[in-house]
Amino acid sequence: MFKNRSYLLGIGTGIIVGALLLQIMSARPAAVGPGTTFDEMDPLKLKEQASKYYQVFDKETKLFTQADFDAGVKTKLKEETDKLLASKPQAQQQTKIVVYVQPNLDATAVTELLIKTGIISDRKAFTAELEKQGGNFKIQVGPHVFEGVLDMKQVVANLIAVQ
Repeated sequence: MFKNRSYLLGIGTGIIVGALLLQIMSARPAAVGPGTTFDEMDPLKLKEQASKYYQVFDKETKLFTQADFDAGVKTKLKEETDKLLASKPQAQQQTKIVVYVQPNLDATAVTELLIKTGIISDRKAFTAELEKQGGNFKIQVGPHVFEGVLDMKQVVANLIAVQ
């Protein structure tokens, strides 16, 4: 009647053997260690077993994401810069900075020198004040002393003044 009787017999036998194996596997309890199950383990042993393969933390431990960490760093950075800016004018009042302007330096080079030494912080404002006072070609060669906090007019006047 059937030409492929052995094929069907093999499929049926495979299904029956698979079902038996599935029943045997589901009837046996899962073993964690030698003779113990998860329910029988105390929390310390369970934590010890899990720490072999995973990072294990207590429930009370606060874990931060990268976004939380970045936000914390930004707030701390802002606090520290505010503290630094608050203390900077006092520190500048006590300091005395001497800048030596060499011969053949143009206004751009002097501006860079003043920015590097921390006397000025705004390049455009200094350049505008220098042009306003006509000092682009009047900058005097030699040492210039800057004490305390100075505005742009005082800085330009110090650079133009004959020493």
